[in-house]
Amino acid sequence: MKKIMALVIVGLVSFCGLQAAAIPFNFDTTNIQTWQNLPQESLFYPDDLDQSQELMNWFGPIGPGPLWGFANYILAQSFTPTKNLLTKIELMVGRNSTTTYDITVAIRDDLNGSDLSSKSLPSSEIIVENFSWAEFDIPDLMVTPGDTYYIVVSTVNVTNNWYVWGFYTNGSIYPNGTVYYSIDDEATWEEEPGGDTTFRTYGTDATLLNLSITGGIGVSVSAKNDGLINADNVKTEISIQGGILGLINISAEDNTSLLLPTESLVTKTQPLGLGPMTIVATTRADNAEEVTKNQDALILLFFVIIR
Repeated sequence: MKKIMALVIVGLVSFCGLQAAAIPFNFDTTNIQTWQNLPQESLFYPDDLDQSQELMNWFGPIGPGPLWGFANYILAQSFTPTKNLLTKIELMVGRNSTTTYDITVAIRDDLNGSDLSSKSLPSSEIIVENFSWAEFDIPDLMVTPGDTYYIVVSTVNVTNNWYVWGFYTNGSIYPNGTVYYSIDDEATWEEEPGGDTTFRTYGTDATLLNLSITGGIGVSVSAKNDGLINADNVKTEISIQGGILGLINISAEDNTSLLLPTESLVTKTQPLGLGPMTIVATTRADNAEEVTKNQDALILLFFVIIR
């Protein structure tokens, strides 16, 4: 944390010499060192806590703030999951009273790569001039246990729009990752090996769903659990459109609370008409990635031919 610490210390020294009218808040009442760590509301988490580092004695900047010369900081914390479905991220964060833009969390498997999943929270959901856990309920993401992933945190580069992320500076105590930062809009990243941010990741063991579509008298969609564990709260949806003059437009759905390995949830529907049509089937579960399959077909009154 030496480089970030040095910049913040320089900012604090400069900050003390500024007039109140030139800064976004009153230093006497808004010294970040006086911000408290407020308790989190009691929440129910069906997912398992996977990776975490919960100690904090400093902070890392996010966005362009006066304490660090208005450099636009983007922070990243690497981590190594043990669950193969990543479901939620929590960060110990706070914001300045002038902050109005969202804070965004992205998950990547390469710092310079594309986002695999992301979630933004409006500034109104982040506590002002204190610290508290903020929940980022990202779209569920299949990950590979043992591989390295990155929590990348940013906001809009607008003057006086900034957040701070809890940080522990007495050495890197989280053994499965480290901290990186960028001040040039991610053109380059610098490693900060001297500490870790304050974070939690949640996940669950995942299973694998596969879809198959068959014809005959009507349409049958089979969602099979091809994984090694139970699939929870499985839901299948079917949409069929087409036929002469586009007269076919039907949908169907089915669900089950538990689907054992090798078992299938079969959903059936009976279109009527003539001509080509398109079948779109989707299945999902609480602990499996969503699967969608598109299938062209031909219908002769009630008999469906899969192409």
